[in-house]
Formats: sequence, structure tokens, C-alpha cells
Amino acid sequence: MNYIESSRKIRQTLAKASSTDPEDWFLCLKARFGMQVVFSAIRDTLGAGEVITSPYTCITAINPILSGGLTPVYSDIDPSLLWFKNPKAKLCSGKTRAIMMQHTLGIIGDKSEIATFAAKHRLLLIEDSAHCLTRMARDSKNQPLADISVHSFGVEKILTRTKFGGAIYINPRLKASNPKFYSLVTANLLALPHPTPMAEVRVRSYRLNNAILQRMPASLKPAVRSTAIKAKILEPPISYIEQEGKQGRAYAPTLWVNEKILEQFPTLPVNYDRRLRNVAHYQKHLKSDKFEALTSVDEPLLAYPILFKDQNQANLAYDLLMSSKFFIRRWYSPLLFPGPASNRTYHYSPKMAPIAEDIAPRVLCLPTDIKDTECRRLIKLMADPKDISPEA
Repeated sequence: MNYIESSRKIRQTLAKASSTDPEDWFLCLKARFGMQVVFSAIRDTLGAGEVITSPYTCITAINPILSGGLTPVYSDIDPSLLWFKNPKAKLCSGKTRAIMMQHTLGIIGDKSEIATFAAKHRLLLIEDSAHCLTRMARDSKNQPLADISVHSFGVEKILTRTKFGGAIYINPRLKASNPKFYSLVTANLLALPHPTPMAEVRVRSYRLNNAILQRMPASLKPAVRSTAIKAKILEPPISYIEQEGKQGRAYAPTLWVNEKILEQFPTLPVNYDRRLRNVAHYQKHLKSDKFEALTSVDEPLLAYPILFKDQNQANLAYDLLMSSKFFIRRWYSPLLFPGPASNRTYHYSPKMAPIAEDIAPRVLCLPTDIKDTECRRLIKLMADPKDISPEA
């Protein structure tokens, strides 16, 4: 199978899983690259302006806005969605070009208010589905709500063994509603260049290099990792320049990346079934007076978020679970994860999102891709209050 054939197969598979058309899907090496193309096309067709988003996200979801020549404007979040339901009208102006609709941890929930807001103010609605591959917010007729939907095969996403690859869905309704933008964005996505030979080497060796790093003494890891990145031997999930508001050149995937995606895609239904089952287990059995569930959605989440009453309890629980061999994420603490070199670069101030600032240090994201026995072990571990008390 060559590159063209493998790309066609991926688009067909994405379309079948999402009840869409293969011709509306476009591939990239990383989802952030596809996003950069989208925002650049917005600037080039609609003019420089602003994008409404939230700081409760990864820095790699903001860099494409900056690299595209636009400015992020931040809305605070609703804890039950870990995103906003409806931003304040004052955030929207004549400069606003688009609004982000992020499904944090795969929590889609009810995003109809965002869609209504976007339609009212004539904004492009961009959906970040990086945490819920092939899943989208839908309208009453089961059609995609968003104008653009972003999906990821990258690191720490739904398919755990695919480390690279992104896919951008462009809603065909844009052909009529915004033809100039549609023509430019689709043409530019199709014109993405392939990675340089050295970049492809880093992609292919990603898992091996990280496996070697993990086996090194803890005292040596930071220095070796830093040297490998600077020598362009190691491809980091988030580079140093990406914490400074910059982003490298956007690339298309390679044949090798496509092959890995096609190899793992058939596991997606079983993957989602397991995550949905574990979410149900957590919702039914995970109880404590020290934390609360943040969501009650019946969805196959990337991770299950719980909110502790204070940061100290969250830290104690994190240490307990990690020492018990559970991989616990702390998305997104700090905000704009893993933290920018300068808030000024990102046009962000903590006063813009007091709710997000308050809950971020207190949220733990529990794994949903573990076996049933491990899920029960985690629940049992968390059920004993003394295990996460200061005296433990």
C-alpha cells in the first residue's frame, strides 16, 4: 500500500465511523498542524482578528491560533463540561472570527448553546475532538454542529499506540456559506508537504527513544532528554518553542504514520467500549467526601475527572495512585498546559478565568483504558479515606 492508498483508506474509515463523507476529511502529521492551516485560512479570507477559546486546554491548541495570525480571547469554563457552555457576549466583537468548542477528555455533553452563539454572531465554529476520535457534537438531525472538527491520533489520545497523525473534518456546508474560506483551507490542507528525512526519523524512533529514556536513572533523564531535543534526535510531545507561542512548519503524515493508524483503527470500537464501561463503574462506585465527580455524561471518556476539595488532597491522591502503578493525568494544571513561558505571549491573565484557575490544581483525571479488575482496584483504593488523608 502506498501513501495515496493509505490516506484514502484512513479517510474512508474516519467517514464510516462518523457517518460523514471521505472527501471532507484531510490528514496531517499532527492535529495542531491542521489547526494552523485552518486559522491561517481564516486570517487570509476574513482578516486578522480574534478567536474565543479557554485557558483550560493544552498550549498546542492555542499556538495554531497565534501562528495563524489571530489572537486568542479567553472565556471561563463550566466545571461540568470543563469548557464553557455559552461565552459572555462582551467577548465577541467585530474582530471575532471564530469560536472553539473543545470536548475536554471527550465530554461532548450539550454544546448547542455554543452553536447558537456562533450562528448568532456569524462565527466559524471549530470543534476540538482531539480527545474523542471520530466523535462529534451533533444537531437534532444528527448532522455535525461544527464547521471544522479536529481529531487526533497523537500522544496520550484515544488510540494509545498511535503517536502521530491528525485529521481535519471540513463541513461541506461551507461551500455555500463561506466559499472563499472553504476553497483556501481545503487546498492548503491538500498541499501540506511531507516531513523532511530527519523529521521522519524522529517520528519513526519516537517510541524507541522514549523507551530508552524511561529506563535511564531518574537523575539523568532531564539532561539527556534536553540534549536529545536540542540535537533534533528526539521529537517531544511539546517542544520548548511551543511554550513560547511558536509552532514549526506544518506537515502531512508519512506512509509509516498512516500504516500505524490503519493498524490500530480496528481496535477503536473495543477501546470505546472499555472506556464507557469504566466511566460507568466510576460513576456508580467511586464515592468519597473528599472529592466529587465533575461529569455525569454517558460517554467513553479519555479520562474520568474528579474534583478534590483542596489541592493538598488532590496531591496526596495523585501520589497514592501513581505509587500504586496507575497513570494519572493532571490536565490542565497548570492552565495552557504544560504552562507558557509568558502569559503575555498568550494574551492571558488569570483574572480572565477564575473558575478554571480555581479547579485546575484540584482535578485528577483517572484512566479509562484499564482492565475491569484494575478499575475495581482503583475504586477500592480511593474508597478508603485514610489512604488519602494527610496522615497516610
